Amino acid sequence: MEPGDDIVLLVTTASGGPNAIEIKVAGIFFTASKEFDDNALRLPIELARKLMRVDGATSWVVLLDRTEQTKATVEHLREVLPTESFQVIPWTDLADFYNKTVLLYSKQINLMKYIIATLILLTISNTQTMSVLERTTEIGTIMAIGQRRSRVLSTFLVEGVLIGVIGGVVGVSAGWLLATIISVVGIPMPPAPGMTTGFTAEILVTSGMAIDAFVLALVTTLLASTLPAGRASRMNIVDALRFNQ
Repeated sequence: MEPGDDIVLLVTTASGGPNAIEIKVAGIFFTASKEFDDNALRLPIELARKLMRVDGATSWVVLLDRTEQTKATVEHLREVLPTESFQVIPWTDLADFYNKTVLLYSKQINLMKYIIATLILLTISNTQTMSVLERTTEIGTIMAIGQRRSRVLSTFLVEGVLIGVIGGVVGVSAGWLLATIISVVGIPMPPAPGMTTGFTAEILVTSGMAIDAFVLALVTTLLASTLPAGRASRMNIVDALRFNQ
């Protein structure tokens, strides 16, 4: 079937009887869903009503410019439309495959977060422990001259926070830059399950993702610094002064 061909549509009307009309193909469209493309047909509303022998419509689809407006739009329509005549259903309630895919990817991303957090904890903890060992004599000296143990503890914790802040800022900035470059180039992707054509993928970096990454770096670094800082504050002054002797 090509644009310009004449075809006959045969349907069962709303009353249960058969009806048919002859139309000319204006064009062929496709979406990301093969299942939808195999069953979808676009007709002018008046022609569709004539074919089905009805005066109204059984369902209406509202297209939004921004997906995040879905919840507010659904609430507004439910307020202004009579509930006995209209049932407003958001697209998320009908997209079972999409919801399951989001749930699957969310669990995978959370697993990656746990792995990254563990790597940061081990790396920063090891770095801070080595820092404490290298400065054992200095720690003993400042405590010998009257410095409080709480001050030693806070010093190493502040150092950990600074490492987390600097690492978080550098990491988020580098990630955003790489994502921008990769998105400009594009990532060729094969057809996903249920799709008929491939697509060019991009990396979307949102403010929420950037904040999550920064908080992850900051919190894990602070936690990793807690144990070495506690050890430094509990050192015996005499043993610390004799450490390198």
